[in-house]
Amino acid sequence: MAKLSKQDKVNIYNLWKNYHAGPKELSKKYGVNKNAVTYLVALINKHGLNILERSHTSYSLEFKE
Repeated sequence: MAKLSKQDKVNIYNLWKNYHAGPKELSKKYGVNKNAVTYLVALINKHGLNILERSHTSYSLEFKE
């Protein structure tokens, strides 16, 4: 399974939205699981493309305690 770049995610969403490409076709093209494509499209539909701008948060052990 490949890690997708932000541009890959935008391309997947555009292909799905504008050209009605299915999750199976997109999963083969980008080398990811079909469920990952479905989840990505649902996430972008719900929150918009701005959801891709957020970075992941990692917490230190001190903060967790």
